[in-house]
Amino acid sequence: MNPSSHLILGISGASGARLGLRALSLFAGSPDVHCLHLVVSPRALLVAKTEIDAGISSAPALVDAAGLDPATRAKLALYPESAVDAPISSGSFRTRGMAVLPCSAGSLAAIAHGTSRGLLQRAADVCLKERRRLVLGLRETPLSLVHAENIALVTRAGAIVAPPVPAFYAARTAEQMLDAYLLRVADLLDIRVDTDDFRWKGGA
Repeated sequence: MNPSSHLILGISGASGARLGLRALSLFAGSPDVHCLHLVVSPRALLVAKTEIDAGISSAPALVDAAGLDPATRAKLALYPESAVDAPISSGSFRTRGMAVLPCSAGSLAAIAHGTSRGLLQRAADVCLKERRRLVLGLRETPLSLVHAENIALVTRAGAIVAPPVPAFYAARTAEQMLDAYLLRVADLLDIRVDTDDFRWKGGA
């Protein structure tokens, strides 16, 4: 299988569980992604219980909430945060890159400083050291100087920090805003997703 057909999605414990869930659906459904490697942090599950469904108690339950068809779900490789021996923890396992959606300020700090305290952070660290694309959907506001310095540090290391800022010109509902944002992330990862309606086409 072409290494560029492997993509990693990390869902960390920031508010914005629906962003991660929608990214899971869109990215797994991309014709450019033959295997989506998914890592969900324990804190992400706690957030998902509050923001999506109180019955979500495991990563497979979160995947169930995405409502994927069988063919799309078969493209997923799901790992627990503790699986530091997973293929995506090694630079010799080639991938297109990784997105962390949403990315908590704590995850940003760990990635920026290379602490790698679990599989999500290790996979991100691998993308940086192997010079692969890494997109961090930072979910924090307002930003402190610590956040700003971590953004600068991780950007110098090669990551792209892309906070989920709504595209007000293209979207009216919360769901549309998610899709418009994820189209931009997909462009950064060079994958096709079915949200082209949100591309800017010029003024009237």
